[in-house]
Amino acid sequence: MSSESSSIKSWALSFWQHIDELVRRLKVVLITLIITIGIGWIPTSIVGFTNPFGAYQPLISPLMLKIKAVFLPHSATLIAGGMADTVFVMGYLSVIIGVLLASPVIFYEVIAFVKPALYEREKRAVGYYLGAFIGTLALGAAMAYFLIIPISFRILVYFTLQGGSAPLFFIKDFYNWIFTLFVICGVFYTIPVFIVMLVQIGIFPMKYLRGRNKLIAYVVILLVFWIFGPDPTPVTGLIMLAPFVLVFELATFLAGRIDKARKLRKESVQNPSKQTGFISFSRSCRYCGSGIGVNSAFCPNCHRSTS
Repeated sequence: MSSESSSIKSWALSFWQHIDELVRRLKVVLITLIITIGIGWIPTSIVGFTNPFGAYQPLISPLMLKIKAVFLPHSATLIAGGMADTVFVMGYLSVIIGVLLASPVIFYEVIAFVKPALYEREKRAVGYYLGAFIGTLALGAAMAYFLIIPISFRILVYFTLQGGSAPLFFIKDFYNWIFTLFVICGVFYTIPVFIVMLVQIGIFPMKYLRGRNKLIAYVVILLVFWIFGPDPTPVTGLIMLAPFVLVFELATFLAGRIDKARKLRKESVQNPSKQTGFISFSRSCRYCGSGIGVNSAFCPNCHRSTS
């Protein structure tokens, strides 16, 4: 009974230690978000502090004017549909920028929390996936900034003029549309990263990424862009799909190699007598999961002791 009670106490102590660490890291993330979100409301000049009711201009204001100058066609005009619309947009944009500025701290705190529970191989995989996620997210945002948003607005203004209407856009609709397209484009290009991750885990079979299935997926994506896209033409859908195909093909190639290695590793563990090259794997490393030879004292992958 004493051993059982001591094990329960140690388990409870470990549980509360993890909770305490999680709360501590969440506090760091929350404080960072408050600081980064508040940056957008700092006055652009010292006069804004001394005369807040007469010369206050938040840092978010020049950014909004820059977005308007870049994306709004010269023939269109922004109007405020309500008295609080501009303030709402400023707050919305401040939150987005604050989350982006705080993202390195958020990523670090998440990885630092889960890192002790990961094997060496899994720690390296987390770094690879994190880098791929950031890279594809940046690619999607760049596509939105340089191609998708400018082309979409030009097409919409063109059809507005063709219908005999004046191109007047509500400020809330204008900025919401821009922010939404940034998020959609960024998240869309990260899909291949999650597919590779699911293949490595063994949840997503590789057969769905080959041949006819892949072609059907491309056609469905193009139709979705055409129907639910930002403009009534397939132009933006084709522009978004072209780089995505390259990223997806690269992800498919990597997923195939990862899936093959995963199956070989699983087979070597299930069949210890099977020879792989000149090494007979009889067990797997408790640290990284790699196959270990019968007479090996150290893991060939992470070089840790097998004893």
